[in-house]
Amino acid sequence: MSALPNARSDTSSDCAATAQRLARALLRYAPPGHPDAGFFATVLGKSLAHGDLGRSGLPPEALRGLLAQLFPGAPAAHDLALAALREQGAAYAAREPDDAQAEFTGMLRALLEAWRAPETDTTPWVTGVLAQACLRPDHLWRDLGLSGREDVTALLARHYPGLVARNVRNLRWKQFLAYSAHEHAGLPPAAAPGCPDCEDYGFCYPSAAADGPPQ
Repeated sequence: MSALPNARSDTSSDCAATAQRLARALLRYAPPGHPDAGFFATVLGKSLAHGDLGRSGLPPEALRGLLAQLFPGAPAAHDLALAALREQGAAYAAREPDDAQAEFTGMLRALLEAWRAPETDTTPWVTGVLAQACLRPDHLWRDLGLSGREDVTALLARHYPGLVARNVRNLRWKQFLAYSAHEHAGLPPAAAPGCPDCEDYGFCYPSAAADGPPQ
């Protein structure tokens, strides 16, 4: 029997453990009780564990702003657990921007901006994270490193409450966001770029003709 599946599983498990360790390290520098600190620590921890801060969806300037507001002192701290943040942060700042799927991410950003809660100053960073996550082929909650769909629901309800209320068909969030983004842009409904490679693509999109935009 090949050991390859177990090797993949071990690699995935190691990555998840590293992501959790990095997230816990970041939270040591977070303001007590901030409602978004855990979310962003998880996203950044997972991005660092994958060796790619671009995975977070936050360009270098936005990442610096987020760290300054939510995890002040973390990048400069003499904390061995955050060595990856310092090392990868320096390389990321010098990297050329990636505009892959710019049309879709632009549409999704426009949708989320239109529905954002004005009193929440971290919302633009959440928008960036979600736009990037919808390019990947996993379930949104799992891709973000969250515990389940209910975590995504709580995040969206905090930042885009009116948009959440429109999901009357209880679509999966990545599907709903993609449909809504296309509808908002005046285009026919379509899947998010990451959806076709998802294990549940056939469940969410049994046929293009049968599915329509959220009402």
